[in-house]
Amino acid sequence: MKLKKFTVPFMDDKRMIYAKEYLEKQGFEYTEKTGSSDFVLLPVPVKKQMFEGLDNKIVFFGMGDFKNGFDYMKYESYVLKNAFLTAEGAVTLIEENTHYSLYRANVLIIGYGRIGAALHNILKGYGANITVCSRSRESEAQAVFNGAKHIGFDELKAENHADVIINTVPHMVLTKPELSAVKKDALILDLASFPGGIDTLIADSMGLLVLNGRRMPARYAEKTAGYLIGEAVSDIIEEEFN
Repeated sequence: MKLKKFTVPFMDDKRMIYAKEYLEKQGFEYTEKTGSSDFVLLPVPVKKQMFEGLDNKIVFFGMGDFKNGFDYMKYESYVLKNAFLTAEGAVTLIEENTHYSLYRANVLIIGYGRIGAALHNILKGYGANITVCSRSRESEAQAVFNGAKHIGFDELKAENHADVIINTVPHMVLTKPELSAVKKDALILDLASFPGGIDTLIADSMGLLVLNGRRMPARYAEKTAGYLIGEAVSDIIEEEFN
């Protein structure tokens, strides 16, 4: 089965415009008519109602479920590249909201998955003093091998000297006991998906600065982020249909 024509019915997210552009550059043909398309490209995160009327179509989407679909967020190569864009955007957001250099700044990264590891690699290049908080022995070994200090989650309740705290863990990890240990002038950035990992009401009552870093790739690098989606779709088609 050869997939050639495609449609992108929802382009409010500018990443979809650039994903379309990428696919066209790869020789795919865009059509506005869903009925005449071979496949449909939907955004990330996809909404359930976006699948309506597409039961007989092959669909590419992010973070959803569809019987004739391919979730590009489940493809490791795409997720790794997207993690780097997220980390790059996070550093930009930090720089926009601090009055000091990241060189020699004390940075705490909570979680050491793809995004946490990407953050470590970027911030290490800035000369930051990096501490990683994670659970597994494997992530601890990786973080220490890459030059970071390591702490466990219980140690978040101890006096915290970090100038910048970046959370990547998608469940509540910074509550009142942990936030009480944070420096009053620290910057906290939450990159975790909704509802995040920080009790923002408590943080606000303490006068702590918390930044929302969700949808990071689209905020600073929407063209590259869109091209990565297009590239992922092209790669999946190559693997699955050619």
